Amino acid sequence: MSEPPSSSSPPLSSSAPPTASPPTAPPKSPSDPRPPKDVLVGRVTRGGTGPCYGLETDDGKQYALYNAEGISLEVGTTIRVRTAPLLLKIDCGPGEPLSAVTISRVG
Repeated sequence: MSEPPSSSSPPLSSSAPPTASPPTAPPKSPSDPRPPKDVLVGRVTRGGTGPCYGLETDDGKQYALYNAEGISLEVGTTIRVRTAPLLLKIDCGPGEPLSAVTISRVG
């Protein structure tokens, strides 16, 4: 009878795996950077040639956008908007009033 072949690897230890040491300081930059707060992406809910538009983001938040450039937007179009506080006293409908500094179509 022959003996079973010997294993060249050491037997497994039953001790717990090593643990990582706690961080000594927070990271210098975020690992998941957030998009800029002044950029919105959503669907047009009130379109036309302006100057007022409606926008709804994926989380259901409504915005009343003002842009005097006369951009033609159709309801349902997905857009990306760089915004700024609206300094004019104008009512562009329901939602948080903002100035649409730049508007670009997505897709």
